[in-house]
Amino acid sequence: MLSVFSGAMGLDVGLVNAGFQSHLAADLMSASVETIRRNIPGLPVVDQDLSSVSGSELVLRAGLEAGEVDLLAGGPPCQSFSTAGRRRGRDDARTSLVFEFVRLVEEIRPRAFLMENVKGLLSASLEWRQLPYNNNGVVIDEHHGSLFRKLWSEFEAIGYTIDARELNAAEYGVPQLRKRVFVMGYRDGQVPNWPQPSHSSAGGLFSQQYATVRDAIGDLHEIEPVFKQFSPRKLAYLQMIPQGGNWRDLPVRLQQESMGKAFAAKGGRTGYWRRLSFDNPSPTILTEPNNASTSLCHPELDRPLSVRECARIQTFPDSWEFYGSVAEQYRLIGNAVPPLLAMRVGEVIAATLKEKVVGRSPAKITIG
Repeated sequence: MLSVFSGAMGLDVGLVNAGFQSHLAADLMSASVETIRRNIPGLPVVDQDLSSVSGSELVLRAGLEAGEVDLLAGGPPCQSFSTAGRRRGRDDARTSLVFEFVRLVEEIRPRAFLMENVKGLLSASLEWRQLPYNNNGVVIDEHHGSLFRKLWSEFEAIGYTIDARELNAAEYGVPQLRKRVFVMGYRDGQVPNWPQPSHSSAGGLFSQQYATVRDAIGDLHEIEPVFKQFSPRKLAYLQMIPQGGNWRDLPVRLQQESMGKAFAAKGGRTGYWRRLSFDNPSPTILTEPNNASTSLCHPELDRPLSVRECARIQTFPDSWEFYGSVAEQYRLIGNAVPPLLAMRVGEVIAATLKEKVVGRSPAKITIG
């Protein structure tokens, strides 16, 4: 396996636990590079702009030869597709990195690839500047989803059978309601398939109940938790919020005072002054848990979730360390694929590949 846009390596940790052997990682963010090197000494790391790196160079730096890569995996930057952002489509340089992933698949020719992104990838438009709106799913026309249709056609044009699926991490045992899109493809005609959900909100005969925040961090006792403080103003409001509550639990006068213009905005705005509940899954772990509109306040303590608590909810092992500033550590964790979800998807890919070839060379690097 090779990974690109590796970040905190949540995807890698899960795929290695599914049986893949990690031979190379690549990322431009210095905190990511340090995190990779500290956790996996000896793993080749490419810390260059991937648009200037060829697939053959990645294979060479991984110590492999052409044709030896079973899986190329990665999560290109997603901000240009997020429905919470401006969605600049083709006008955003980060959009091109998705198509750089296609280029690397074409040049490396792995037996399979796995790409992860936000669900907004499915509706994003290539022609943002020509529209009177930003195509965030409200208006459906020929531009809606044009970027993803182009991505799909390019993968097919280079000879891969592909499929895409939006997966909710909570349905696979992750204590977090997190929906992300995965695109899977095979070089030799195999039909992509997906892991069956194992958890549900109610549980039952064929599934377990969603894992909760308590399951993730209830036994965690940090002597010196690492976190970013809420400002005094934010803290004053959050101290009035009960476990599992948000801005709606404030008196109307304080709702208006604390929300400002956002009070009259459309949408649920459930992230404002949000305090988590021990008895439910966490909402999506984000990159700035101390913001007013995306707060991830501890269920009982008057502070944001710590770096390690966020990592636990993302299902990183406690042995996995994060580097960089506190803000960079939050960003690494919030952008990561939950390793448990990655493992479940990786198990399906590994089983499909093993139908064709049995037995590979010994592992070069072991994670976790």
